[in-house]
Amino acid sequence: DVYKRQVKEEKHRKEAYATLDKIFGEFSEGTGSMEAYLDVQSRFPFHSARNALLIEAKCPHAERIHDEKGWKDMGVTVLEEEKRLPIIILEPGKAYRREDGSVGQNFYAKEVYDISQTTARDEAQPQVSYDDRLLLKALISNSPVPIRAVEELPAQGRGAMFDPEQNAILVKKGMDAPDIFRCVSLEAANVQLAQSHEGYSREAEGYKAYAVSYMLCQRYGVDVKGYDISRLDGVLQGQDPREEVPAALTDMRDTFKEMNGRMARAMGLTRTSRQKEQER
Repeated sequence: DVYKRQVKEEKHRKEAYATLDKIFGEFSEGTGSMEAYLDVQSRFPFHSARNALLIEAKCPHAERIHDEKGWKDMGVTVLEEEKRLPIIILEPGKAYRREDGSVGQNFYAKEVYDISQTTARDEAQPQVSYDDRLLLKALISNSPVPIRAVEELPAQGRGAMFDPEQNAILVKKGMDAPDIFRCVSLEAANVQLAQSHEGYSREAEGYKAYAVSYMLCQRYGVDVKGYDISRLDGVLQGQDPREEVPAALTDMRDTFKEMNGRMARAMGLTRTSRQKEQER
């Protein structure tokens, strides 16, 4: 039985890595769908970029995932016909030391199921909607740099911009809350990325901040019609599918996770709701 489990786990692990290689290859060729990835990642901030891609490949509309035991602990059963169709994600196992002294990380495959694959699939899920001003307050109070309202911006046609001299994000007065949220989240994401990565170039890597801003809007129900995410489909073209592509997606996810976490704390999202998030 243990042997059978090991064989199954190894098979799942190989399949997961093959799926990721295929997706990273598509991004490198310029044919991957950034929107499909970002939509799933926006719902699963606690999952790595790789796991968000694995969820998206198997169940693009996934809302909440647990393993069979996790669902059972909540009094929910995975449907019999769905047990053959698990979503496979990769969980970190033991770290190990390589011959050259560097530390490697083992991953093992884990079977999880979305709520749509369980007896809870027809239960109405609570729809959360957030007050515009509360969202803005949470974004602004936890910005990596101060935010200042100004009458006019030096850059015409923009609602907000980072001013390095003042080390602040300047926001044009008179906009409505969703517009402010969209343009401030974009600037704040650029600042956050620059703070986390020495040598960050807005010209070359600004697409990452655009992706983060889009995910924050998706997560909190701010209209995203103005985002042209399809233009990001080609940004990773020509990049190394083994190193550069996963690193770029991880930059987006880590920045989103960081900003989302600060917003959640500012809005007083309780530990239980964060716990729920973590399990999603």
